Amino acid sequence: MRDAWFFLKLFKPYSAWLLAGVALSLLTSLAAIILLTLSGWFISASAIAGLVAIDGNALAFNFMLPAAQIRALAITRTLGRYAERLVTHEATFRVLAHIRSWFFQHTIPLLPGRLALIRSGDLLSRMTSDIDALDALYLRLVAPITVAIIGGVVVTAFLATYAPVISITNGVILLVAGLLIPWVFNQLGNEGAERITVLMANYKIRQVDTFQGFTDLVANQAYDRFSAFLSQFSDRMIHTQRQNNQLTAISSALTYLLSQVSLLLALVFAGFLFTENKLTGPEVALVVFCVLATFELVTPLPQAIQMLAKLQKSAQRIRQIVELEPSIKEPQQAVLLPKQFDLHLSDISFRYSQQQDWVLKHINLSILQGTKVAIVGASGSGKTTLLHLLMRYYDPDLGEVKLAQQSLKSYATEQLMTCFGVLSQRSQLFAATIKENLLIAKPSATTVELDAAINAAGLKKFVSSLPDGIDTWVGESGVKVSGGEARRIALARLYLKDAPILILDEPTEGLDADTEREVFNALSDFAQHKTIVMLTHRVVGLALMDNVYTMENGVLSQL
Repeated sequence: MRDAWFFLKLFKPYSAWLLAGVALSLLTSLAAIILLTLSGWFISASAIAGLVAIDGNALAFNFMLPAAQIRALAITRTLGRYAERLVTHEATFRVLAHIRSWFFQHTIPLLPGRLALIRSGDLLSRMTSDIDALDALYLRLVAPITVAIIGGVVVTAFLATYAPVISITNGVILLVAGLLIPWVFNQLGNEGAERITVLMANYKIRQVDTFQGFTDLVANQAYDRFSAFLSQFSDRMIHTQRQNNQLTAISSALTYLLSQVSLLLALVFAGFLFTENKLTGPEVALVVFCVLATFELVTPLPQAIQMLAKLQKSAQRIRQIVELEPSIKEPQQAVLLPKQFDLHLSDISFRYSQQQDWVLKHINLSILQGTKVAIVGASGSGKTTLLHLLMRYYDPDLGEVKLAQQSLKSYATEQLMTCFGVLSQRSQLFAATIKENLLIAKPSATTVELDAAINAAGLKKFVSSLPDGIDTWVGESGVKVSGGEARRIALARLYLKDAPILILDEPTEGLDADTEREVFNALSDFAQHKTIVMLTHRVVGLALMDNVYTMENGVLSQL
């Protein structure tokens, strides 16, 4: 339970909404109980009054007041139910939005060091399905249980004023139906509920893998095998859900059976009390109908408690992410950014875990501001890892990385990122317009600045040819533009950011010779006074560099 209750702290900013929802739910439930109870009494009292009148002895009976009360209760129940649904769901949506924001705030510091170890499909499942499952914490657990407890106490106290024996009997059966049965069936369905959460996460992981690799799967005639594997996961989920649904049906049936047992006992006891003149005829109806209506309070509890295991598992999976230690720690008191952006790597060694070999070994490198440096090496030689250390995605295990004679650990990450502009073969284009993709680098950019960035990247002719110009939609991951155009948009974004240090990670990989030449020409024009660190396994563009180094098996050497 501790994982589920952990999230109640996040509900606090919306406590007014949550309490209002519980109050409306309680009002609606009590209105329904009182409506049925009063209706039973009114019908019986009216019938008895009518019988007495037939005998010739008129009996004064106020039909108007209880009839008006019944109409008022019916209206209260209807409006209360609508308002309760409106408020409780509004509260839930607000809480879920807050939890998603909280989740992102906690996951951003984990990039890329920690989240790189988690599969994208699993992360997606935690961000969507697992957070969505938390709506049950309030809607299915806290609110119904609170209403059942308060309502049960009120009804039991009310019945005690008429028939203590019926009050005690009904109270005991309510406890069995509201506590014992839910607890038993929660234990029986606990494993299945947790299994459903895990199966759903694994299903989404493989679903994402299938979509991302669809082209390769079809080309290699492997799609049918992957599709069959997904179907097996689906069948296992359906089987597990069927078992849990059967438990839910049985628990609901037992709750209904107990309600009928309580009603039967109430009838028997009320009959004895009537013969002893301790209850009148209308009061017998009042007590019996009240007992019948009371079980509306506990009917949702068995199914709600059975969801607790799924909720607990989802909460646990979310906490597993947000409680990960970031790969880097922010300084307690950050220093201001320097005016000079010299980089120094002193005897750097790094490995991703103690169980793995060293990726970088005793790297020493000084890059003065304005210097152009290329690091050439095959894939897997350690080039990208070195880039990650320069941008402080990780801290080295040995040695130190400095910016202007200050360790990178002394700078706030948010400020440090303003020093770097990155252009790589995987520069992301978002499902937005060209303009919106450019504004990522500088949200306050003016039209003049945007035009300058487009010109510098060689995009002017392309953008001018588009019907919507800079407001053209580029599609998911830039699917509506060519690879060369996508790289130029990324280059324009780099220009717009205007960072003093440019990191080029295989910047022209996959481009044709003409486009490659144009990209480097554009780079050379606007990066004359900037520091460039280019990682590549090719010789193209090396003529622009002041110094060229080679990287092999984590060892850096100068050519």
